[in-house]
Amino acid sequence: MRAIEFHGDERLELVERPDPAPAAGQLLIAPSAVGICGTDVEIFEGSLAYFRMGIAEYPIVPGHEWTGVVVDVGEGVTGFTPGDRVVGEVAIGCGVCVRCRAGRSHLCARRTETGIVHMDGAMASRMVFPAAYAHVVPFSARQAALVEPTSVALHGVTRGRVAGQHVVVIGSGPIGLLVAQIARAHGAASVTVSDTREDRMTLAASLGFTPFEGRAAEWDDPVATVAGATSDGPDVALLCAGGPGAIAAAFAAVRPGGTVVALGLSGQPELPFDWDGLVVRDIDLIGVLGSVGYWQGAIDLIASGAVKTEPLVTRAFALEDTRDALERLIDPGSLKVLIEP
Repeated sequence: MRAIEFHGDERLELVERPDPAPAAGQLLIAPSAVGICGTDVEIFEGSLAYFRMGIAEYPIVPGHEWTGVVVDVGEGVTGFTPGDRVVGEVAIGCGVCVRCRAGRSHLCARRTETGIVHMDGAMASRMVFPAAYAHVVPFSARQAALVEPTSVALHGVTRGRVAGQHVVVIGSGPIGLLVAQIARAHGAASVTVSDTREDRMTLAASLGFTPFEGRAAEWDDPVATVAGATSDGPDVALLCAGGPGAIAAAFAAVRPGGTVVALGLSGQPELPFDWDGLVVRDIDLIGVLGSVGYWQGAIDLIASGAVKTEPLVTRAFALEDTRDALERLIDPGSLKVLIEP
């Protein structure tokens, strides 16, 4: 089998490995589409906090947004047969600690994370994966490759309690556009979006979303953005970008007593932040990590048509062209880029 290994500091290798076989409880899968997200870029660069903190280590085969076809099943596996199209969860906990028992395995101290922490991902021609964390999906590979980010977006929207609320989405990249669609599906009174890239705002408009017109539409000056905060903004800001300007824009947009739900990582250990403004305006800040417990809901949203994932896919590359794919992420018009092993 072939696989991409990341080694940090923008180093990667295409390597040959022995073909794996499924152990008891495992599936042998041929990955067919793997999404690249900001986390993968940070692993490639070496800036992801998990690696800086010693939680994860190199080399790692990336790929946590994936779909593939079952090739074989291990002993004791039921509910899956060769030929099934599947997706797989990211956080796999120990199953016995207090966090796992509470359904929060993404916070388990002994967890693995597919393609990130102590478990190789799907940028390979074959992978083994625990059947207990896999799901059969009824749609195409390019739809299925975005189940993972859709489940993350569903987590954020659910935590924001958006039904009947006026919502602004800060950052209309892949997560932001999924968040906007889910907020609409969950009965938000209105959903507007904000981004500094015109191509992303054009795609948002094609999906039926209007631009946010308040002070937070300007991200270039975080201090001025916060100073321009008003008292009649949206009830909920769903923050899907991690730069200082985006963070300031979210807090400037939301009304006093409102909620900011943060889904975006910054890739930086420290950021400027108006702590006093958070307190004085009585803002609820919710940090959202991962997708545990939201996978079937995400699959149902895509299957129903309430969330459209295929318009977000802008390019696809072969496994051997992974470096080129990473470099193309910043091209104008680029949104979700896939590797098709």
